[in-house]
Amino acid sequence: MEYNNYIIEKLRHCFDPDEYDQYTNCALVFAYNGTGKTRLSYDFAHYGRDEGTPQHTLYYNAYTEDLFTWDNDLKNNIEPRLLINNTSSLIKGLAGYSFTEKLRQYLHVFTDIDFDFHYDKDHEEIPDYVTFSKTVKTQEKPDGELIENIKISRGEERLFVWCFFRCILDQVTGGNDAYRDIEYIYIDDPMSSLDDNNVITFAEQLYKVIRQQFKQEQDEMKAGRENIRRIKFVVSSHHALFFHVMLRGLNADKSSYYLYRDKESEEPVLKQMNSNTPFYYNVAIMSELQRAIKNGKLYTFHFNMLRSVMEKIQEFFGHRNFGIILHGITFKDETFDREAFERGELTDLFSRFVNVFSHQAPIFSPMEMNDDNKEMLKIVFYHIKKKYQFQLPDLTDERSEREIYEERRNAAQVG
Repeated sequence: MEYNNYIIEKLRHCFDPDEYDQYTNCALVFAYNGTGKTRLSYDFAHYGRDEGTPQHTLYYNAYTEDLFTWDNDLKNNIEPRLLINNTSSLIKGLAGYSFTEKLRQYLHVFTDIDFDFHYDKDHEEIPDYVTFSKTVKTQEKPDGELIENIKISRGEERLFVWCFFRCILDQVTGGNDAYRDIEYIYIDDPMSSLDDNNVITFAEQLYKVIRQQFKQEQDEMKAGRENIRRIKFVVSSHHALFFHVMLRGLNADKSSYYLYRDKESEEPVLKQMNSNTPFYYNVAIMSELQRAIKNGKLYTFHFNMLRSVMEKIQEFFGHRNFGIILHGITFKDETFDREAFERGELTDLFSRFVNVFSHQAPIFSPMEMNDDNKEMLKIVFYHIKKKYQFQLPDLTDERSEREIYEERRNAAQVG
């Protein structure tokens, strides 16, 4: 996609040395699902490549996971097995290298499942498929019973594929000639189906790999070596916990970005983060609502967004419904304690408004609210903002790639 070129150029430029001759080897990108992260990773990997030229980017994303597919032929009583597309250039570089024990070591950090590779008799250098097993302890067999040919969970499958990819990373950073042209490692949203404990462990493993590579490059530079091979990482995710651990582990404040989709153009926009940039769901949604209120463009689906924030606050504090959030709400400078609302009727009134309008709001065919409904949403919004002390920076306070894109396109047309 042509438009992504401007985002890719910005990401690439973040690896250039700054005015103090300092540089980074990792760009972090936070973005919610549906903003185009996977497409961006694909375009990044193919950016500037002519047909037949070496691959400059090794990426881990949904396309990578598709190289591993289940063969569930229950009709013919075939054992569940995960097929490996060993014709892929990503995997072919492992040919001739022993990596089974290293993969097992990586995998056992996360889970106690085990695996066995199976090879085609005509192609014995790369596995054809893999089967899984697990040792289960019972009262009858305290030492454990080996259960073979099991179908593992989606989360365990993702962890296995990731550990497989880590073995490839070892080859890239270790100087395997099959990956000599790789300049970038792009890792997109590897967190699907993982619990929070594995998310933290996963992030710690990844940022240690990136830091180790960075230290190696710096040591070579200090030693006066020339033509040092730099390997640069781009990591994108929608998972706030994963992003937070990566951000702190890499101290990557200067090379972290927020990717979102412009509401008018429907194009993705990349903004460099600063210390005030939110990447948690509630803060970003409240920021979007505040912008809509200031612009006077409130649509029916904004009640859905407001309710979503209220439900997450409710869950965080352990309440059964979100009415408790509205305690203390005011209407025309009157609190619910006045006689007309002495039993909390104002709280109930606004709770009903949010409940009714969030169920009647068509998300995919939005309609602008009437003035009365806009006023009701504003009252609830500002109550929540004040009561929970939200800090809401403007997410579009910097010049975006959309503006740059328009300027360059107009300049090209004039030229």
